This record gives sequence, C-alpha cells and structure tokens, in this order.
Amino acid sequence: MLLAGSDRPGLLQTAVRLSLFTIAWNGVIGAAALVVSVLDSSLALAGFALNALLDSSASVVLVWRFKKEQRDPVAAEHLERQAEKWVMVAMFVVAVYVGVQAVRALVGGSHPEASVFGVLLATVSLLVLPWLGRLKLRVARGLASGSLRGDAILSLATAVLALVALAALLLNSALEWWWADPAAALLIATALAVEATRIALGRRY
Repeated sequence: MLLAGSDRPGLLQTAVRLSLFTIAWNGVIGAAALVVSVLDSSLALAGFALNALLDSSASVVLVWRFKKEQRDPVAAEHLERQAEKWVMVAMFVVAVYVGVQAVRALVGGSHPEASVFGVLLATVSLLVLPWLGRLKLRVARGLASGSLRGDAILSLATAVLALVALAALLLNSALEWWWADPAAALLIATALAVEATRIALGRRY
C-alpha cells in the first residue's frame, strides 16, 4: 500500500527528477555502449548496454507513474503495479537475449575486440550509477514504492554489469581470455533473470 504524508509531494518531485536523469544518462551511455559492443563483438558490453537502456525505459514509465500520482493520487496504486510489471518483463527479455547470445559465443569460440571507448563508457558508469541507485532506494523507501525500488536495483545492477564488462574487456585485452566476455555476459543474464523472478514473486528488496 502506498503511504501518504506531508513530505510525499516533495518525494514525488525528487522521484521524477531522478527518473528524468536516468532517462538521459542511461539513454546516452546505453546507446553508445550498444554501438561499441556491435563494432567490437563484445557480449558483456552489449549486456551492460541493454540493461542501461532497460533502466532508461523503466524510468520513462516511472515518470508517467509519478506525474500521474501528482494529478490523481487515487490512480497511484494501479499505476504502481503496472510499472512493476513493465520492469519485470523487460528484465526477462534482456536476460533471455543476452543469455542465448552468450551460450552461442561460448560454443562458437567468438573472439571479441577490446576498445578504449568501451572501457571508458564502463568506467564512467561506475562513477555515476552507484550514487544514482542509492538515491533511488532512499526515495523509494520514503514513497513505499516497489517500482522505484526495482528501478533502483536496475541502476545498481547496471553499475555491477559495467564492472563485469570492464573486467571482461581488460582480461581479453591483456591476457587474451576470449571466453571472459561471453562468460561475463552469461553472468549478466543470470543476474537479470534472478531479479526479474524476485519482482514476479512480489519480494521486496
């Protein structure tokens, strides 16, 4: 149940601002990382990019959800459930795609290239996303919002995936461990599937 309180309007405004920032940041970073992942055939970077774009799309839904509550608080409960469903479905879709591609790469012996730009994108994300995820968690607690909490987990998961992708890129470049990239992508897919399952089962973080 959503909670009411004197500070709720302010928290709603903060939630909207955080969601708008996520749309802009992860939209740009995710799109750039996806292009680089295609050029370099890096599945780990693709997994990071898709998760970033997923987080951005989830934030679009949350902007709609929180702005709607500002105008019509009665509709908030229904919109909260709809937002949670969107996050869950999108996570499952990305998990299946990345997982299938990772298995194919491991079986086929795919050898990705490592680029300076890919390393830079992952590194910059590690500086921003943990901070963003923690802020979302704090606001989600104040609003008692499972959808924003799920989105916060997406932001923190994207940060972890950036670290995984960065490690895979560096290992492949320094030691020529070609399998590190698809193995990291498989780890990314598994983590997303687990988080999506938790949302589906209604578990709170």
